Formats: sequence, C-alpha cells, structure tokens
Amino acid sequence: MSSFENIYMKMVPTLDATDFASRQQPGSAGESPAQIEGEVAHELNNILTIIQGYADQMIMKNGDNPALRAKLQLISDNTRRAVAVVRSASRSRSRETASVA
Repeated sequence: MSSFENIYMKMVPTLDATDFASRQQPGSAGESPAQIEGEVAHELNNILTIIQGYADQMIMKNGDNPALRAKLQLISDNTRRAVAVVRSASRSRSRETASVA
C-alpha cells in the first residue's frame, strides 16, 4: 500500500458522506450551527494532521534528497499554517457567538 493509499484509508471514516450529511442537519440531533462548525473544524484538523504527519515522515526518510525535501517541507509548513488558521477561525467564531448570546 502506498503512502497516499494509506492516507486515504485513514481519511475515509472522516469523509463518509452519510455521516457528514447527518451532522449538517442542525435539527437532527439538537446541535446548533456553532457546534456543527466546531465538529467540521475538528475533522478538517484531523485530515490536515494526517497530511502533515506523512510529510514529516517522508522528510525523515528522504531528507538527503534536497529537491524532495524542499517540496515536503513546503507541504508540512503549509499544513501547520492551515491548522493554525482553522483553529484561529473557530476560536474567533466561538467568541462572536458567545458575545451575541
């Protein structure tokens, strides 16, 4: 199994359409839009963490190849930034909802 297949297999439970769709219905489980937003942010961070982990592993395995290392480092750095952006956005959104309530 290739690394990409392995990433996909770890992401499949997160990307299950029926599960995701049921979470999108605010009235179905009594969840508010803010709760659903938090769950989506959490799932997105899970996916980004998997990508980042594999990029870091590939850097450790292929660190002696400068061209590959630069590309993998870019992937790793960008996923770290994406995780920070999602966390920041979800925190600021939760502050907005708290101040409105």
